[in-house]
Amino acid sequence: MNQRIRVLALLLALVSGSAAASVVIPHTRVIYPGDAREQSLQFTNEDDSPSVMQVWIDSGDPDSTPEKADAPFVVTPPVFRIEPKAGQMVRVVFTGNALPQDRESVFYLNTLQIPSQRAEYADKNQMLILLRNRLKLFYRPAGIAGSAADAPGKLTFRVDAKRGAPQLAVVNPAGYYVTVLGGTVTCGATSATFKGDMLSPRGDATWPLSGGCANASEARSVSVEYVDDYGAIRKLERSLESGREVR
Repeated sequence: MNQRIRVLALLLALVSGSAAASVVIPHTRVIYPGDAREQSLQFTNEDDSPSVMQVWIDSGDPDSTPEKADAPFVVTPPVFRIEPKAGQMVRVVFTGNALPQDRESVFYLNTLQIPSQRAEYADKNQMLILLRNRLKLFYRPAGIAGSAADAPGKLTFRVDAKRGAPQLAVVNPAGYYVTVLGGTVTCGATSATFKGDMLSPRGDATWPLSGGCANASEARSVSVEYVDDYGAIRKLERSLESGREVR
């Protein structure tokens, strides 16, 4: 029975998104300025029992482990115990020097929470659930033109219906990542919706439209929801004819 519980706990560690961790950090993303010596992160244990935390940074592999983490960052301390209702400061230090200086680079901060066993259930079988979360970490050099706040407003949009199903083509000319959640395209008297994604600096993408806009010439405007540096959802509306911001 104990062996089954250990195996199940390891499997549950891979689906941590279904459970809410009691150790939290007040961020939905981490911004690391290129001219900073380090970046500090505050962890807080909101539970009534202690936990052990393990923290590492990877370059984009969702199955990464601390032993195989390949990002040019050092986390101190990488493993620590955090008492109930207490906090712990973690330092992130950039150790590389070969990243582009005219655009952002993205990495992922992993946190693995190992909760303690409950003393009141010491005489019973207990299931240990490991909770893993991943946050985007943006390395932001000081020499990038413009600002991250202005980057969403520089996106350009075009409806393309020449190759069958209509699609929304989007171009990001800025040196910053822009995370688009989705939005709506108005086409004459109808509208179509789309699901977005994270746009890389100087990158482009095409997203399928559903619900209308079979005739690209009728496309008039696009309403977009995106995520800012603080994790807040913002809205942007643009004219597809002129590309100018209308609100």
